[in-house]
Amino acid sequence: MGKGSYLFARLDNGEEAVLFEGGNRIPFFWLTLLGQDDIDVFYEQISLRPADGTQQRKCCFELDKLRALVRAADRRNYVAQYYASCLPLFDDWLYFMQITDFSDRKIYLDPDEICACYETPERFVDSLRRAITSFDDNRETWYESTVAATCGYESRNQLERGFGDFSKACREMNRKDIYSHFDKKIHLEKKQSVGKKIAWAVSITLFVALLAVAVFFFVFE
Repeated sequence: MGKGSYLFARLDNGEEAVLFEGGNRIPFFWLTLLGQDDIDVFYEQISLRPADGTQQRKCCFELDKLRALVRAADRRNYVAQYYASCLPLFDDWLYFMQITDFSDRKIYLDPDEICACYETPERFVDSLRRAITSFDDNRETWYESTVAATCGYESRNQLERGFGDFSKACREMNRKDIYSHFDKKIHLEKKQSVGKKIAWAVSITLFVALLAVAVFFFVFE
């Protein structure tokens, strides 16, 4: 695995299959899988690392699949209340996670590279706790309503059917995101075009004014 955050499974052949990549953040839906006890275990892993930085090892969440998915399903009302447009995607993602083969019945979430970007592991863990508390206390937290920010980018793996093939909501949201970027680019170009026209008009006006002044002094001197 490279840099960033990953959600992956262990297959029957012992290999790891990365299902989703989160880049430099932990996507919204992944956080719904976590409980405070999971964060406690993760923090304990980090605490066991040597202070001098030697013998570094990857630290990740090892979540019981059934327990994690039940917890996420319990937070569906939170998604419905604050991110209704993402609810079909959330439902598809939950079902995909349910039917995907996790040979050891565990969901693995690797935030190790992100954790390293924080000043201290404690600060990173505190940010996770705040996110989980917002779900439990039903407090709105700002997340982008995009595929990348909710379930993450789909990763290439050994699975026969990927999430993008499975989820209509994912395909539609990706399409809208692409079109919105394209539309923004068109409008930006139009704005730049108008700006250039105004700049040209001002330049021409100044040139004409200076020419008129020059002619006036030439004639009346």
